[in-house]
Amino acid sequence: MMMRTHTNPAPGQAGFTLIELLVGMTVGLLVTIAIAAVLVNAENQRRTTSSGSDAQINGGLAIYTIERQLKMAGYGIVTDSWTAGCTLSVQSGGAAIAGAPPVLAPVIITAGNASTADAVRILSSSKTNFVMAAPLMAPFYDPNQSSSNQNTTFNVKSTLGIAKGDLLALVYGSPDTTCEVFQASDVDPPATPSTTTVVMRNDNSWNANKYPTKATAAGAYLVNLGTLNDISFSLTADMRLRQTSYSVSTQAATTQDVQSNIVMLKALYGKDTDGDNIIDTYDSVTPASNADWLKVRAVRLAVVARSAEYEKDEVTTSNPQWDVGSVGTITGASACGTSNCIALHVDGAADWKHYRYKVFDVLVPLRNQLWKS
Repeated sequence: MMMRTHTNPAPGQAGFTLIELLVGMTVGLLVTIAIAAVLVNAENQRRTTSSGSDAQINGGLAIYTIERQLKMAGYGIVTDSWTAGCTLSVQSGGAAIAGAPPVLAPVIITAGNASTADAVRILSSSKTNFVMAAPLMAPFYDPNQSSSNQNTTFNVKSTLGIAKGDLLALVYGSPDTTCEVFQASDVDPPATPSTTTVVMRNDNSWNANKYPTKATAAGAYLVNLGTLNDISFSLTADMRLRQTSYSVSTQAATTQDVQSNIVMLKALYGKDTDGDNIIDTYDSVTPASNADWLKVRAVRLAVVARSAEYEKDEVTTSNPQWDVGSVGTITGASACGTSNCIALHVDGAADWKHYRYKVFDVLVPLRNQLWKS
């Protein structure tokens, strides 16, 4: 009979028990969960940081775009004090052009209410070399006088910068009057050593019969608009900063969305109301007269950019504040610590608290208004 022998395994070869295996699997699962939580948190932080950077870039580029245009505001059209704020009459074919600016001014702010954005319209001459006002000389233009072609010609001291096809605004030489726009049909050489002539032919398009409508006298002058740069900035319903360029010549507007996730635009006129060459008032009230337009020295802007990332938690609890300082009278501002602030209402959407916001602001002197003759 054969004898069966039993051998015990070595201590290092005994293997795992069921309990040890379960404990190991539990520890592994816990580590996996911890790693997943860390990765999710890191990804959320990355998205928050990335969306914050996007808001920084969008807001910075948005306010830079507006600022760049504001620096040219009034170029060539506010060369003389009487021009500022004159009612602009622009006709083609004898009919008023509906889309033309209402007044000849560097900047026109269309104020929204507390929770809606403002719109900013910027005007300047399109002439790229230089623009000079052209004072009129005798014999003066008179729409009712046919002798010596007085109803179609403007004798000026100089036609420097004026070319055929330019739009010219006739300023009658006193404040708070209408500036009437016509087109230069031709520019004649000097009739005398000190006089040149701008010709306005009646062609039933820009230059309708007896338009401009009033006789001129000493003190009247022409402002060269070229084709008139007319650029507006506003916000769309889907939170985009839109730039609209209106052409008076073609009576058509072209639009371009400049930046996305821009949720608020606010603008204020900076006014010197006491004549000491220091801005003492900021408001969005449109000046009503030539004297009021001459008080406008700067434009102050605020743009609010929103992050693209929707946050699970509420990360914004109150509307962002525009710190406008404590110098001068600022309409709509209230105390915030040692300064004054304007609340920028971005709370129109139901989920607005789940986004982050950045405020950008700039103060732009209207240098062409300051440099007027």
